[in-house]
Amino acid sequence: MVKNKLQQGDTVKISRIINDKDIESFAELSFDRNKVHFDDEFASKTFFGKRIAHGMLGVALVSGALTKLMGDGNIWLSSSITFEKPIFIGDEITCVLTVKEIDRRKIALIEIEIKNSNNEKIISGNVKSMRFGNS
Repeated sequence: MVKNKLQQGDTVKISRIINDKDIESFAELSFDRNKVHFDDEFASKTFFGKRIAHGMLGVALVSGALTKLMGDGNIWLSSSITFEKPIFIGDEITCVLTVKEIDRRKIALIEIEIKNSNNEKIISGNVKSMRFGNS
């Protein structure tokens, strides 16, 4: 997808099936060992009814999608994220990024939409990013 010149309307999509290993790896990195991610009995008594993945695990796909969209040298400057639904173990989540605008400084405003296996929006928001080097 990476082009020499990023344009409004450019889009990229990446997907991943979330599994227990992903959750364990993310917990090791983040130190987030909340029982809602690891304990079936505890999670069964929550609003969700079963274990869920870390919401930020879904957001982590944005980083890879940004590199796919913008190429090496992209820098995540800021973001606004809304968690709308949980990510369950076994969900295939799909992250779609769409360039909404590019300002005079070549900072791109990019829409984030992450959906689950049922095509339900689970995470939404936007990210501002720019690319250093060949832009």
